[in-house]
Amino acid sequence: MPDLDDEQFETYLREFRPLVPDAPPVRDLRPARNRRRPLILAAVALGVVASVILGVASFRLLNYRGSIDFNRTASVGGLVSRQPLTLRDVNGLLATAPSYKSAMDELVFPRHRSIVPDQSQSALAVLAKEKIKL
Repeated sequence: MPDLDDEQFETYLREFRPLVPDAPPVRDLRPARNRRRPLILAAVALGVVASVILGVASFRLLNYRGSIDFNRTASVGGLVSRQPLTLRDVNGLLATAPSYKSAMDELVFPRHRSIVPDQSQSALAVLAKEKIKL
C-alpha cells in the first residue's frame, strides 16, 4: 500500500519554486558611508597636528642655530682684522700674486700671522723634536 504522505511530498517538491529574496533596504547601506567620514576627518586632523608640530620644532631649531651662529661670529669677529678691503689692497695683491687663483685664495683665506713670538718655541715644535720609543 502506497503512502499518501510520500506522494503528497513528491508533488509538493515538483511544484516547489524558490522565492527570490528581497533587495536589502537602502537605509542599511548608508551607515557604511558615514563610518568612513570620521576616519577621514581623524586622518586630516592628525596631519594638521603633525605639520604644526614640525613647523614649531623647525622654527625653534632655526632660532636656536641662529643664536649660536651669532655668538660664534661675534667671537670670531674679534680675531679678524677690521680693516676694510680697498681696491688698492686688491690691486697690490693681484700684482704680486703668482696667479689669479692664488690671489683669490689669499682674499678668501687670508694668512694670519703667528701669535707665537719669534723668540720662543711652540709646544708642537718641541714635541716634534722629541723621539719617543714605544
